[in-house]
Amino acid sequence: MKLFIFDMGNVFLTGIAVLKGMAGAFGIDEDQLRADYSANEHQLMDGSMMPDEYYRHLESVFGIAVEGDPFLDFFHPTIDEHVLNLCDMLREDGQRVVVGSNTFAPHWAYVKSMPSHPLSHFDALYASHIIHLAKPDTAFWKYICDTEHCSADETVFIDDLEENCQAAMSIGIRAFQYKGENRLERLCSFIGEL
Repeated sequence: MKLFIFDMGNVFLTGIAVLKGMAGAFGIDEDQLRADYSANEHQLMDGSMMPDEYYRHLESVFGIAVEGDPFLDFFHPTIDEHVLNLCDMLREDGQRVVVGSNTFAPHWAYVKSMPSHPLSHFDALYASHIIHLAKPDTAFWKYICDTEHCSADETVFIDDLEENCQAAMSIGIRAFQYKGENRLERLCSFIGEL
């Protein structure tokens, strides 16, 4: 394999959920907020809707006042050093290791400014809101493969969501769903078998 694409949230960053905190702060039903967010998530991720636009949308739909930057205010990620160590090992072995993540500006800026510099463990960074392509659109992986000059069959993708893994596999990328018990051990075994 030549290229390893790692998702960010729930792979090497945990504690990324913000909607529960936002719902509580806004005094609205969490399920209603989740449903509304889901309907707008792809636009937020591909950068066609900015967070401020979504906040104005929330104000009109729920009749609330949104102050500050709630996507950032409730974002408290922690780093999984074990995954980053694996990325380092892959790079030391001569593999190209990149981030391929659905994210938006507030979260991306926060992660880039973290004192531990988690993004320094990667050769390149592909954030959906910057490349204007979001998973599970297969154009997301095609863009990364083209930019990295790698074919799909030379590429491995690691993500916590099944739909994203399935979409990557549909174009010939080998994918691993990073979820469940012993996920790091299973990922290491998966990589070892490649």
